[in-house]
Amino acid sequence: MPSRILKYSPGMQRETPSTQLPLGSTLPHFNLPDVTEKNFDSAALLGAKAALVVFTCNHCPYVKGSEEMLISTLRRALPLGLKAVLISSNDANQYPEDGFEMMKIKSKESALPVPYLYDESQVVAKLFDAACTPECYLFDSAGKLAYHGTINDAPKDKTKASKNFLGTAIDQLLRAENPNPSYVHPLGCSIKWKPAK
Repeated sequence: MPSRILKYSPGMQRETPSTQLPLGSTLPHFNLPDVTEKNFDSAALLGAKAALVVFTCNHCPYVKGSEEMLISTLRRALPLGLKAVLISSNDANQYPEDGFEMMKIKSKESALPVPYLYDESQVVAKLFDAACTPECYLFDSAGKLAYHGTINDAPKDKTKASKNFLGTAIDQLLRAENPNPSYVHPLGCSIKWKPAK
């Protein structure tokens, strides 16, 4: 098993919703390999009561701090009509722990209940205008963006998390209600973009 490479980066906060993918936007189409080396097409998310896309990675301390709540939220909501995927878009040359082989290990060790996809080209992160990890995009049954933001109010320290914003938004959508709040600024590590050529 490859040794784990721990390289942390300072947190960033996304203060305002995306202007490129504002609330009400249609779920962007994408097709990416998952850790089983099968391709996942975003069309598989359509028709669900709620569809979730989370930009994440392996190394980020904000991901690690909120992952337990994310996984428990997914396990509770998937049988009720949620469909979800996790996507890693980080440059693995800069952060080897976020590479595809390490993603496979992470998926098994964490028993991730949804597909974990690799956005090596970073095209999908740019389609979503994603900025950090973890960053959540929740779509309604019509495939329209209904919630954008964080998982909880203390993503780096699970002992301090008291509000599951994502879980509340999912529950509201599953009841065919509009999420309130519909945007809560995500806090996490910035996506590690590849150097411009």
